[in-house]
Amino acid sequence: MLSRVADALFWMSRYVERAEHVARLLDVWFHLELDLSGVGSAPFEMHWTALAAILQQQMPSRSSNSQTSALSQWLSFDQDNPTSIMSCLARARLSARSIRGAISPEVWRELNKLYWKLCDGDFVSRSRESPHEFFQAVECGSALFQGLCDATSTHDEGWQFIQLGKFVERADKTLRILDIQYHLLRELTNPSDVPLTHLHWAAVLKSCQAFEAYQRRRVGRIESERVVEFLLLEPTFPRSVRFCLEALAQALEAIEGAPARRELNRTDRQLGLMLGELKYLTLDQILAGDLRVFLGRLCEQLVEVSRAVQERYSLR
Repeated sequence: MLSRVADALFWMSRYVERAEHVARLLDVWFHLELDLSGVGSAPFEMHWTALAAILQQQMPSRSSNSQTSALSQWLSFDQDNPTSIMSCLARARLSARSIRGAISPEVWRELNKLYWKLCDGDFVSRSRESPHEFFQAVECGSALFQGLCDATSTHDEGWQFIQLGKFVERADKTLRILDIQYHLLRELTNPSDVPLTHLHWAAVLKSCQAFEAYQRRRVGRIESERVVEFLLLEPTFPRSVRFCLEALAQALEAIEGAPARRELNRTDRQLGLMLGELKYLTLDQILAGDLRVFLGRLCEQLVEVSRAVQERYSLR
């Protein structure tokens, strides 16, 4: 496969996944702010600061309704911001348009349709007043895009690069959500903070589309350690870090062949180290150390995996 085509498939997938994550985070944070209004003097700025940190964006030094609204608008519509939803979808559409012959007509049609729907003036005006409709359109459009990639594409090398882009981005966001939120929420230790902590950890699960799956696994109150365990180590949940890394390893094996039959490269070694820890360490062993150091190291290793993949296949 030409590296140009592999590059476009990788980034098309990754940008759609990123747009979906930004939309879901904004939607969850929007509803969290409404929930926090019923919890006394809850620090509204804390969850917006966390959002900015997760997305690696700058947060205004003084929080206010107008500033948080401006941040939401900047992350949704501003195409000068490379992390905004519209910027990500515009780049995904540009990548897809450059390789129309390598993707199915259905995949192109739905991605193109989603982009132009979100550009519609009337829809944007309604969304500025009620952003939930906008965020839902992005999430549904992403789910349809991914479903069509799986259902209408030959599961060959090209499809594997789509998987690489999706799961690199998904693992990155899950790690960053856990890293930032665990650090912020462990400071809430007073008994009066329990309702606030519960709301925030529920928001962490919803940010990863994991709330219902977690509740089915663990009935009862949401506990921070159990949330960390589920989103980090659960092998059957498609947004856990372990699941994403195993999917990455499977995609690379399909492209290059089983590691046992070839010389290991930098990606194999880094990914193997990460998976080894997530497969064989227990939560108690992880928490015995500094969880934030552990999560930060995984984030750095994932960046290294992504960089190694891009260098190996001449992706930008």
